[in-house]
Amino acid sequence: MQLRPYQQDALEAVRAAYKRKHRNVLVVMPTGTGKTVLFAEIARLAKGPVLVLAHRQELVEQAREKISAWCDDVVAVEMAGQRGLTRPNGQRPKIAVASVQTIRRRLDQIPRDAFRIVVVDEAHHAAADSYKAILDHFECHILGVTATPDRSDRIPLGEVFSEVGYEYDMRQAIQDGWLSPIRSFFVQTKADFSGVRKIAGELSIADVEEILTKDLHLVEIAKPILRERGDRPAIVFAASVAHSRALARVMNELAGDSRFAASLDGTHQLETRTKAVQRFRRGQHKVLVNCALFTEGFDVPEISLVAVARPILSRAFYAQMVGRGTRIAPGKEDLLVLDFAPQNCRHSLVQATDLFGKDTEEVAQRAKVIAAKAGAEGSSIAIEKALELARQEQEAAEADVVYQLKRRDPFAAVGIDLERFRSGPRGGGLPTEQQLSFLKRSGLPPKLVEDFSERQVDALRDHLLDRKAVGLCTPRQAKQLVELGVDPREMYADEAKELLREARARKAGSGT
Repeated sequence: MQLRPYQQDALEAVRAAYKRKHRNVLVVMPTGTGKTVLFAEIARLAKGPVLVLAHRQELVEQAREKISAWCDDVVAVEMAGQRGLTRPNGQRPKIAVASVQTIRRRLDQIPRDAFRIVVVDEAHHAAADSYKAILDHFECHILGVTATPDRSDRIPLGEVFSEVGYEYDMRQAIQDGWLSPIRSFFVQTKADFSGVRKIAGELSIADVEEILTKDLHLVEIAKPILRERGDRPAIVFAASVAHSRALARVMNELAGDSRFAASLDGTHQLETRTKAVQRFRRGQHKVLVNCALFTEGFDVPEISLVAVARPILSRAFYAQMVGRGTRIAPGKEDLLVLDFAPQNCRHSLVQATDLFGKDTEEVAQRAKVIAAKAGAEGSSIAIEKALELARQEQEAAEADVVYQLKRRDPFAAVGIDLERFRSGPRGGGLPTEQQLSFLKRSGLPPKLVEDFSERQVDALRDHLLDRKAVGLCTPRQAKQLVELGVDPREMYADEAKELLREARARKAGSGT
């Protein structure tokens, strides 16, 4: 067995980072590109014992099997009743895989210098207190591997890892042929999420469940899955246990087959889950519906349809779900991702076009509109095509911004495309007085948004607040800067404030 070229590059990058005296190094590689193979090779080559940490039983067992096969060696397990690491006779294995929960409880039985390297699988969890306690205990090199370095709780992984030793992005992996191309199919539902609360970075599961378990919305989700699936093995991510079970029931009713879809969740015993997954692999179950169970470490390369049947705000969480279908397999041409969007939602939901994360917010939003239009016409669209069309539209809009700049339009001057918000989803009534007052204070004449709906103005307001949060100049400042002949598109508010202060001082000094 041999490493792929990018895995070899990652290996060398990690070695180089350690030589530069970085103790804690992070490797970022998309799901399906062989992160386990990478750290299995690192474990094989290490001049000392290696510990691999995982946070779920399935991930521990999966890592043990893959490392053992790659290294052709016995790999010890430390989890619950298994004590392959903390043996009574004091012997230490060369490679051990352990659950975070078990190691955290048994730290006092393990010397601080017991390992040469500690590997953290799914390292986006490493900022949690349980992980920090373990990593602080050991005096060794730390290697984190993850597909999604951004965390929904916004705790930066820089608090744990001093360097990103290597990064291989999804777009490049697809271009290189190591991951499956992705097509997006956007489904607009009649669900009304306008009253759904936001809790701990995601939409309230209780609120979402209450809406999505209604028969109308279950059918709205189930029918497109059955229609678009063809002969694709499919996995569906539901909002809750109740939603998962109800969705599987409705799909079975529509398909006329009680075994068509299986629902699994954390309440099922491992043996039950394992048998159901085996039936899925054999094709006895066509669809696997789950609730927060298979977002990590679930490896069935043949999956070629992923249905995200719940709203997601976190790009990292969404990418983990889609990653269940990005692996390549014989006869597999692409991965089809079904996104289900509510008719009315106050929050910006992640969709397939957000996966690559390299484009500007404006391009990503335009790509969503393009995907939604394709979905409304009953077809899917390749993500790269949607993004390329969005980039072309954005380039045209930026050219228009230059023209608008000459006309001294303060919003165009900072690259805010009102047409994008005007063409966005409508909802609510006319803009409220409070909304119009906010826009006026920001420097936008209310007459420019007189044809906007309340929801569209809300989206525009959120965009302005986002600009303010990162310190960019306001449209009011932009208008004044344009009058001075200054291009304000990349200017921050404090810089704009200083320039305007100097301009006022010069004007006062000249007596004009």
